[in-house]
Amino acid sequence: MANTIRKARAQDRQAVIETLAAAFARDPIIRFQFQDDETYSKRAGAFFGHYFDVRLDGGEIFVADDMSGAALWSPPGGNRLGRDAVEDDWERNVVPALDPSELARYESFKRVLDAMTPPEPHWYLGLLGTRPDRQGTGVARGLLEPMLARADDDHLPVFLETGARANLAFYGRFGFGQLAEKTVPSGPVVWGMLRPSQ
Repeated sequence: MANTIRKARAQDRQAVIETLAAAFARDPIIRFQFQDDETYSKRAGAFFGHYFDVRLDGGEIFVADDMSGAALWSPPGGNRLGRDAVEDDWERNVVPALDPSELARYESFKRVLDAMTPPEPHWYLGLLGTRPDRQGTGVARGLLEPMLARADDDHLPVFLETGARANLAFYGRFGFGQLAEKTVPSGPVVWGMLRPSQ
């Protein structure tokens, strides 16, 4: 099924949040952080909303025009809005929406992620999600290709992390290799993957 891939606009925010919440509803990392089925939509919505808000202008967001998928990227050197602006948005919009145990689990995951993140400049694929009914139809490929081409043009690697073993083979088809494997305390295994510029 053909689908147009384009850059996200501000008015796509709610649709992107809903798409990511559906896409990650069984993801080991996201469900480690947000374990309660009854509050998942609200808590994940605040989490994904934060990343949409700070990456719309501070990174790159690509969406399928029918909102079946979205990819959220951070540029080399970190978010263009700056660390203070990103942290302020987190404190204002995410911290009040989560309970202390969810925040603690996120911090536990973040320590593992930080330890495996390469120090050299790279593009970071923070989130790539496709609605479950559209997985396996080429949406994720379409969302990846523009930024992989840009990274290649800039001679930069691309880094991502995943908690889903099946994703290792998927990303391997795009030139990613396993960089690290670490376990979050009392949580999921996390794989770091790096794609050298092609």
